[in-house]
Amino acid sequence: MTNKRINGPILLAASAALVVFGPVTVPASAQAPLQAPEVTFAGTGPGTVTATVHNPNGTGRCWAEAGVGPENNHHFFGNGAPESMAGPGQTVTTTLEGLEPGSTISARGGCFDDTPTGGMPFTELVTVTVP
Repeated sequence: MTNKRINGPILLAASAALVVFGPVTVPASAQAPLQAPEVTFAGTGPGTVTATVHNPNGTGRCWAEAGVGPENNHHFFGNGAPESMAGPGQTVTTTLEGLEPGSTISARGGCFDDTPTGGMPFTELVTVTVP
């Protein structure tokens, strides 16, 4: 059996550093970068596609958007109204109406936060057929 001794001066210096400086912690203001939302899309009626958007973050807002028509015109589900955006930890269901039945749209979700570390992550684009 090996007998190992703890070096007294090193232990004393480490203990003093903890007393003077405290344990090393991450500041309360630090936050993880935003994650992309969890989004599902489904054709729910003639000319209508529904998005269910979940914000997995503790901050920010998440939404669903689509490229529509041959020109890939940009549209927000729910017309971008505040109630169509998922706040922290929330899930919302919102629709995009007035689409051409039988056409396809390119849809994705995104999140935004106005903090310096927030960023703007998006999901992958998916193709949805409009019923």
